[in-house]
Amino acid sequence: MDNDTLINQARDLYAALHVEQNLLSIQNKRRFDRLDDLVTHAYCRYQRRLNRCVLCYQFRLNDCFRDFCEKRQRFCPAKRPR
Repeated sequence: MDNDTLINQARDLYAALHVEQNLLSIQNKRRFDRLDDLVTHAYCRYQRRLNRCVLCYQFRLNDCFRDFCEKRQRFCPAKRPR
């Protein structure tokens, strides 16, 4: 698979989960929290699949310093305690 396909899949997953998240926000708190975690991780996957040089410039306002073995937590927030 090429990178564009992966980015599109991640974007579609994030959009689908976001719609479901909005529908569940009132109905069931536990399911909403679980879905909120899924949406966050889908968004993180989407961010990781984008060009990291663009992300470095957008969020850090500097040139990219790629570390390919770096942990994936760079683009994802830490999990919330339950």
